[in-house]
Amino acid sequence: MLERMPCFTDPEPPPTKMSDFFPALKRLSTNIGGDPPIFVITQLPFGTLESAIARTEPLQDCTTREIAEVVDGVRNLIRRRDILLERLKVAKSMRAFISHRMSTTEELRARLEQVESELAATQKAADYGAKALKTAEVKKEATQRLRREREAMEGKCWEVEPENSRLKKEMEELRSGFATQKKDLEVEYQRQVDEMYFVGYRCYMKKNDITHNTPSFPFNDESEAPDDFS
Repeated sequence: MLERMPCFTDPEPPPTKMSDFFPALKRLSTNIGGDPPIFVITQLPFGTLESAIARTEPLQDCTTREIAEVVDGVRNLIRRRDILLERLKVAKSMRAFISHRMSTTEELRARLEQVESELAATQKAADYGAKALKTAEVKKEATQRLRREREAMEGKCWEVEPENSRLKKEMEELRSGFATQKKDLEVEYQRQVDEMYFVGYRCYMKKNDITHNTPSFPFNDESEAPDDFS
């Protein structure tokens, strides 16, 4: 996580100014007492807190060693302040990073919800496609079954085709025989009718003793009858 912080990853530029090597200092004169009075000049960096400077004024009753210890403690406090400020910068960077991660998490959550919605829609479409495929397979099986039945029926038709031809031929022969028999029966019927007619006619002529103008022609050939008789 710290690798994302610029203060840990970006190298500091090399010093280019004299003030970078020798920071600006301000002198602070402190009266430590005595007769004549003795003044101690203390050099502190610019930016030193006024509270720290104010604490050096009542040091006139202290010895030089004690004053040096106080000055060293002040410098340590300044270094600690700089460290705390740097840590504060790190904390701010971490807060910004966490905020960014939280916003990224929200985006990922929204994206995840969108993907889940798309996945649900895809699953629904897949279920519909599977159902349609199953229906198509059922229809395909029914079509294949009907095709097999039709092929079986066609095979049976080819098997009974010779029998049908034979039956048709026999039917034609029977029809021809029936037509011939009908014609013969019609001729025989007409002959019998003609015979009955002429027999009746002769009986009538004989009963009434009529013998003149009696035609004489065969019973089965009316076309050869004399013209005067008609």
